[in-house]
Amino acid sequence: MEKSNVYTVGGGVTVVTIPINGEYSLPSNITLFIDEDNTVLQANEMLVTKNEMGNFKVETYLDGSLVKSVDTELSYMSDEELLAEEPSAIQPMGVKATAACIAAVLGVGSSVAYLIAVACAGSCAAPTPVTAPICAACIGAYAVLGAGGMGAVVGCFKL
Repeated sequence: MEKSNVYTVGGGVTVVTIPINGEYSLPSNITLFIDEDNTVLQANEMLVTKNEMGNFKVETYLDGSLVKSVDTELSYMSDEELLAEEPSAIQPMGVKATAACIAAVLGVGSSVAYLIAVACAGSCAAPTPVTAPICAACIGAYAVLGAGGMGAVVGCFKL
């Protein structure tokens, strides 16, 4: 998980996702959209931290400006605890149904899947010019966690 991921999204655009470690939790990342001339078209960040309530907080930035900040109401855990968690703890209803789908597609634990589901809810189901940057940051989160079936993960938001 310490390596960058590079993939093509079409139209001559390449996406580079770089995990952010240190003071940030999984699935924190910066995702750059780069054209054929190596010009950065857009930079998205998804930063996952512990808030003052002891919960995970997810902040999404577009080109350095905050566009979304969410208290997930999920108690903060270390990266080691997140990686050791089993996906079976999710009950399939609402956001939890999306999280259960993400857990199955990516093979991650329930808390990581829930973080992605809460952070990305609405923005990836039917991206608009306003929500597309948030979804783009979420795509980076998928890449950080192994990039397994990104198309399938986006499909999870349509549940």
